[in-house]
Amino acid sequence: MTPNRLKAAAIGGGAAGVASQIPGLSFVNCLCCALVVGGGMLAVFLALRNEPATEKAPYGDGALIGALAGVVTAIVGAIVLIPIAALFGDPMEQTLRMLEGIEGIPPEVLDALGGDAAGAVGAFALVGFLMSLAVDVVFAAIGGVIGAAVFHKKPSA
Repeated sequence: MTPNRLKAAAIGGGAAGVASQIPGLSFVNCLCCALVVGGGMLAVFLALRNEPATEKAPYGDGALIGALAGVVTAIVGAIVLIPIAALFGDPMEQTLRMLEGIEGIPPEVLDALGGDAAGAVGAFALVGFLMSLAVDVVFAAIGGVIGAAVFHKKPSA
């Protein structure tokens, strides 16, 4: 993979990672991970904009660039989440407050989640990151294939 393509994947993945953590804007990801797909498409657009025209779209390259952008999206998203959680509140604490309002939740569950569960919070964070990584890679690769179909240049007749 050329440095140009790595740079494009980093830019596309970084943009998607930041956008997917901004409160309010992150709801766009509820639409089939639209921000992550868009990050993969952006990465492929940036990678292919100076490439020569080809008869066939480089779908494999698009998928690879998109998948790499998905890895960057997950990592940047995890890093950006730290200051956002500090500004807007701990997501675990917000979840506990929400669960306390639901009738029928056993008090043992609330105690287990709310006590000195630093290990549980770390485990939840790790599992969340790994799930985000898997989902982001798949959807950014899909975005990369779509981007390859849309943005490749065909030779003039």
